[in-house]
Amino acid sequence: MVTIIEPEQPVELLLERAEQVNARWVLIVAPSAIVQSVDWQARGYQIHYETTEEPTDGVIVVALRDREAQHELLARPRVLICSPVRQKPTILRHFLEGLHRLDTTNLEVAFLFIDNNDDARASEMLREFASQVDAPVYRLRIPTTEPYHRTEIGHAWTESLCWRLAALKDGALQAALKHGYDYAFLVDSDLLLHPQTLRRLISLQRDIVSQVFWTVWQPGAPPLPNVWQGDFYNLHRVRRGQSLNSEEQRRRVEAFLSALAFHPGVYRVSGLGACTLISRRAIEAGVSFAEVRGCLLPGEDRHFCLRAEALGIRLFADSVFQPLHLYRESEVYRVDEYWRLVERGLQGAELNRQMFHMLLDEGLSAA
Repeated sequence: MVTIIEPEQPVELLLERAEQVNARWVLIVAPSAIVQSVDWQARGYQIHYETTEEPTDGVIVVALRDREAQHELLARPRVLICSPVRQKPTILRHFLEGLHRLDTTNLEVAFLFIDNNDDARASEMLREFASQVDAPVYRLRIPTTEPYHRTEIGHAWTESLCWRLAALKDGALQAALKHGYDYAFLVDSDLLLHPQTLRRLISLQRDIVSQVFWTVWQPGAPPLPNVWQGDFYNLHRVRRGQSLNSEEQRRRVEAFLSALAFHPGVYRVSGLGACTLISRRAIEAGVSFAEVRGCLLPGEDRHFCLRAEALGIRLFADSVFQPLHLYRESEVYRVDEYWRLVERGLQGAELNRQMFHMLLDEGLSAA
């Protein structure tokens, strides 16, 4: 049963009629602005957002209910928090502080650090972390074999570094599977996580979902997200064989970015990475960061995403609790401001607005 709700139509009446139909699947599609008051969870729906290709459509709610679905609500999910770590100590200490602050209420967590550090101080910080948290901490030391160059301009990834990292991530997934964890949470060691990140992602009940964060990839450029719509890093939707002029491309990119930033929630995406919750079901199905033969796209995350889609596992991204990405050592000064925003209880669109001021060095608005 598919119901498309148009503006000016009676929302409640149409929802009631759709739910009276004797069908296993009920799919509702509607402009988000006209269904904001609907309690989808109470009605038994799982929802996500889509940005459309049409200028006037904006953000669309896609709500799905399966009458026969058996949603397993785990009383105390087991989560293995995994991070390959090759990090500068000045950044690593803030990453570890964020892990300290994670709200793990009603969760059973453990940490797996794959220690690739060049700096002995960073390795020592991981050992100290193990003595400071009330959770198991596993540290696997794997010495580096190739330099990893990072500057204030960017990070230089070679093919060999990329596929080595893919193997480390796959090892983490298999460790989660072998030891009976319900989820693996793969997170990069230059992120300062919001305390509610993990509980929020688990609450969404998706097999693969990333937390959206924003990065100024090149000095002077605008902040861009860690999720995308296709190919290497397309931030706009386009159909196969469709040719878009530059103005239409720009409009679609702006629509996608604006939706992520100022209409917070769960979005269907085609690419994601760096802060991703992966369910046991997805790992058992065969998701992997290994190279997809014949695919020339660079980066292990892209191959992970392609394989997941081929396995029928959809990719989602959530934009409610943005972390701070410390992409450059010079950006550490933003940490205190970030914690002030968190302590004010900001989330969603308001947190994003304040974060954009910070990333663009425009200063924060008054409290």
